[in-house]
Amino acid sequence: MRFFLVSVTWALTTILSSVPVYACASCGSGGDDPLILYPWEKWKAYTGFSHTDEFVPITVNGQAGNEFGPQVRDTTTVSLGHSFSNRGFATVTAPFIVNKRGQNERSSWGDPMVTARYTLVQQDMADERVPQVQLIAALKSGNVTSVYDYNDPAQLDVFGSGVPEGRAGVDIWHGMFDWKAGFAQTMTSPLASRKTEFGVSKNGTTFRSTVTIGYGWGDRGKVLVGVNREQSGQKSLDGIPQADSQKLNHSAFVTADAKIERQSMIRLTVSRSAAFAANKNTSQNESVTVAFMRAF
Repeated sequence: MRFFLVSVTWALTTILSSVPVYACASCGSGGDDPLILYPWEKWKAYTGFSHTDEFVPITVNGQAGNEFGPQVRDTTTVSLGHSFSNRGFATVTAPFIVNKRGQNERSSWGDPMVTARYTLVQQDMADERVPQVQLIAALKSGNVTSVYDYNDPAQLDVFGSGVPEGRAGVDIWHGMFDWKAGFAQTMTSPLASRKTEFGVSKNGTTFRSTVTIGYGWGDRGKVLVGVNREQSGQKSLDGIPQADSQKLNHSAFVTADAKIERQSMIRLTVSRSAAFAANKNTSQNESVTVAFMRAF
């Protein structure tokens, strides 16, 4: 991955130094929503390829656990968005996931997600100090294979949560100056429980906080650095909370955008899960994503 990352970074730096970029969009979500529409865009499409490796399970005590599950995950994400006004838009996103461990490989589409955003407060040249405030609502299906119904011994055929989920939140973004900053807070909750051989299981609610800060070079580009804190409550079995089932993950990412022509943009994102602070019942890994977006 390191050679690939250096090569892509060099290419992106070259583009940023020579091609105009219009760097203004909400970025506080930290990658939850890969596709963001600008107010003047009617339709927009996104295709991204992500390579994730260096998986290390993290136990409830925050220690490295036994190696299990995929050693490499490649994800191709496609998304299409449509704006209904200069304040509101919706996107449909679906990932195609390939899990690999040694010579074994399993692949499938992941759970599709529908997301809507509404700009409650717009940025305005009349008062550049006022940030943009967006409300977020999303629904994700839970139809693909999950930990409730896998068949592969290494769980390489796990591609989703196993239950439908709803997400709501707020995204605050200040992008009017060269220095830019964002903050997002979302809550994801399961919309159903799942019957298992041990009883009726239900996941806990997940709260995700994201902070970003970055810099834009006029109309040539922008680079952002961000951190996420994601915490999930206890799972329950037949309504009884299960001890030591909470999850906690602190991750970090760097992302850069570059316009390659009037309606097209490329993006490079590098991230590390469980990168700092305390983490529990999660997985440490490294990921690099290259994406292409086009408005039409």
